Amino acid sequence: MSDVSTRIAAVLAARQTWQPTVDGELRRWTAVQRLLAAVADAVADIDPGGPGPTVVADVAVDIPALQKLATESVATLAAVRARVNRRSINVGVSGRARNGKSTLLQSLSGLGDEQIPSGTGQPVTAVRSRIYHSGSQREAHLSTHTESSFCEEVLAPYHAALGLDPAPRSIDEFARFDYSAAGAALADRMEDYPVLGPMLARLREMQAGLPSYRPLLTGELIRVELAELRSWVAYPQRNDPAADRRYLAVKDASITCEFPISEVIALGLIDLPGLGELVPNAEAHHLAGLQNDVDFVLVVKRPVDTNALWAKEDGLALGLIGRARGAAAMNDFAAILVNTGGCAEANVRALTDDIRQRLNHGTDDAVYRVVLADAADRAAVRTGVLDVVLRHLAEALPRMDAAVIDHAFAACDGNRQRILAVVADLLTAMRSMVTPTPMELRIARANGMRAELAASLQEWMQQLESRIDDSYEDGEFLDRISAVQHEVREWILDGFGKGTDEWKKDAVAAMQVDKGAAAFATRALNGIRVQLASRFGVIDDILEARRQQFWASLVTALGPGLAPLLDDAVPAVALSRLADRLADASAPCPGLSRSLRDVLDIRLDYRTRVLPRLVRALRLLQPEPGSGMPGALTSILPIPRTADGADELFLRVTHLAREAAHDVAGILSGEPSLMVTALFAYGEQFEDSFIRSDTSEAEFRRLVENFRDQLWPSETAGPALATARYQRLRGALGAVREALDGTTVPGSAAAPSPTSVPAQEGNQR
Repeated sequence: MSDVSTRIAAVLAARQTWQPTVDGELRRWTAVQRLLAAVADAVADIDPGGPGPTVVADVAVDIPALQKLATESVATLAAVRARVNRRSINVGVSGRARNGKSTLLQSLSGLGDEQIPSGTGQPVTAVRSRIYHSGSQREAHLSTHTESSFCEEVLAPYHAALGLDPAPRSIDEFARFDYSAAGAALADRMEDYPVLGPMLARLREMQAGLPSYRPLLTGELIRVELAELRSWVAYPQRNDPAADRRYLAVKDASITCEFPISEVIALGLIDLPGLGELVPNAEAHHLAGLQNDVDFVLVVKRPVDTNALWAKEDGLALGLIGRARGAAAMNDFAAILVNTGGCAEANVRALTDDIRQRLNHGTDDAVYRVVLADAADRAAVRTGVLDVVLRHLAEALPRMDAAVIDHAFAACDGNRQRILAVVADLLTAMRSMVTPTPMELRIARANGMRAELAASLQEWMQQLESRIDDSYEDGEFLDRISAVQHEVREWILDGFGKGTDEWKKDAVAAMQVDKGAAAFATRALNGIRVQLASRFGVIDDILEARRQQFWASLVTALGPGLAPLLDDAVPAVALSRLADRLADASAPCPGLSRSLRDVLDIRLDYRTRVLPRLVRALRLLQPEPGSGMPGALTSILPIPRTADGADELFLRVTHLAREAAHDVAGILSGEPSLMVTALFAYGEQFEDSFIRSDTSEAEFRRLVENFRDQLWPSETAGPALATARYQRLRGALGAVREALDGTTVPGSAAAPSPTSVPAQEGNQR
C-alpha cells in the first residue's frame, strides 16, 4: 500500500472514532428541538390575564430564536455525521451543464457513454450517479421512487415553481391533470418568466411517458448490468413525447467499478446536480450534495468562444461551495478544473488569467487551486487530475476534518450557552413569582395530607414490624439456600466438578511433582473457598426482590396523599422522581426529598450484607491463616504420596468443604430475620423523618402549593390552574436545561481530539 493509500485509510479510520460522539450530540440536539417546542406550547398556554403574566415578558424570551439555534445545531451536526459516517473519500464534480462534467467522470472512473451519458447541445444525463472504486465489483444499483415520493420530490417542485396548486398527490391525479389548461393560464406569466415554458413542457413529457415508468415506481432497489445502464439514466435521444422515460423512476444510481488507479483507496466520485438546468430547486439539491456527500469538489469550466471568461453563473457554483465547506479552507476543499479539450489556447489563457485576477487576487492558487486538463484525455486526467487530487487529499483531509469538527462543536457549544442563559434567566424570574392562594385552604390541605400519610405509613410500619419474630420464615429464600446447599454438596462429592477419579489422579501427580501434598492441598482449599463464596451469591436476586417489594409497599403507603406524583410503574423510579420534584420545585422541599433519598439508599445485596459474614465462616478453608494460628493444612497433612494418600486427601478436603458449606448455609438461614429487621429500621427512620422532622410541617404546605393542580386536578380555573401552567413551563425549561447540561465539547475527555494534524498556514477560510 502506497503512502497516499495509507494516509487516506488512516483518515477514514479516524473518522469512525468520532461516530459515537457525533451521534450522541445529534440525538441530544434533536431532543432539545422537541423540548423547546414543549416550552413554546407552555408559554402559549399561559393566560395573559392571569396572575403573574409579566414574568415571561419581563425576561424578553424569544422562543423561536432558541428553536432556530437548536435547528442550526442539528443541521451542523448532521453535516458532520455525514462526513464521519462515510466509508470512502468522495470527490464531487460540479459546474454548469455542457462544460464536460460527464466526460471528466468517464475519464476518472474508466466508464463510457453507456454508463455516464455525455453529448453536446441539450443535457444528456438525467440521473445523477455515485460511482465507487472497487477491484471486484462491476455493477449498478438503482434506488427507485415510490408513487408517493415521486409526487412529493419530482412533481411538487415543478408545480410550486409554476404556481399550479395543489400538486398531484397520487399518480392517478397526475395522469388526469390538465396541463393544456394550465399552459393557457400561465401564458401571461411566461412572457415575464421564460423559464416557465420549458418547465411546463417537462411536466407534459413526464405525463405522456407515464406508462413507461409507472410500473417501476415501487421503491425497490434494482441491480443493472453496466452495459444496460444508459436507458435508465439518460434522456431519450428522440424528441418523442411518448418515449421511454424510465429514468424518471430512478431516485439515485450507485455504480461500482474499477477506476484506472493503482492506489488501493476507498474512493467515490459524486456527480453533483448540474447548475443552469431547468430543474426546480437545483441550487438546493446542489448544496445538499456538497454538504452531505463530498470531501472535495472539482468545478469544471470549459473555455469555448462563448464561455471563455468566468461568468456570474460560474460564481454561483463557487458560492454554494463556500457555503458548504464549513470551516475547511477553500484551498483544501475545492479546485477549478479548466477543461482544455477542443479549446483555443487563447481562450484557455484568457480563462486562467481571469481566474488569477478575479478569484485568486493576482496569485496562482491563492484561494482556488486551478488544474488544466483535457477532460476527454483519460491518461492526462489520471496523472494530471486524479493523482494530484489524491496526493492533495492525503495531506489536507486531516486538516479539513479537524477544522470542520472543531468548528461544529464550538458552534454547538455557543448555541448551548446562549440557550442555557435564557433558560436560567427565565427560571430565576419564575422563582420570584408568587401566585396568590387562600392561605387557609393551603394550610388545611397540608395538615390533612400530613395526617393521612402519617396514618397510612404507621399501618405500613405495623406490617413491617409483624415480621420481626421467631415465627417469620421467608420460604423462597430458604428454598433457594437449600437448593444451593444441595448443589454444593453434589459438586463436592463429584470431585469439585472434575470427577472423583480425576481429582485423585491430579492429586497423585501433583504430590509426586511437588514431593508433598501441601501445594496441591493449598490450591484445592483456595479454589473451594472461592467457589463457595461465589455459588451462594445466587441469593442476590432474592435480596433485590425484597428491596423492590419494600419500595413497592412504601409507594402504596404514600398513595393516599401523593399517588398523582408517583407516576412510574417502577417503585424505585417513582420514589426517585418524587424526590427530584420536591427538591426542584419553585418552593423546594429539601427535607422531604432527603427522606426519600435516604430510604432509596438501602443496601441488601449479597456482597454488602452477607459476604462479610460468609468470609469469616470460610476461614475454615484457609490453608495457613496470616495470624500464625493453625490452618486447614494442619488437619490434612501429612499424606502419603500414593493413590491411597490421594483417597485420604479427598476425604479430608471434602469433609472440610462440607463443614464450611454447612456453616455458610447456617449463616444464610438467619438472613431473612436480619433482613426484615433492617427493613423495619429503614422504614421507621423514613416515617419519622418524613412526618416529624422540624421542617416537615412547613414543607407539606410547600408541597401542597407546588403540586396542587396535580393533586387536585378537578380545579379548572383560578390561581390553581395558573400554578399548573407555570409549573408546566418550569418543567419544560428544566428539561431543556437537563438535556444541555451534559453536552460534550471538544477537548473533553469524552471526545477524541480531531486536531492531530495542524492546519496549513496561509489557507484562506
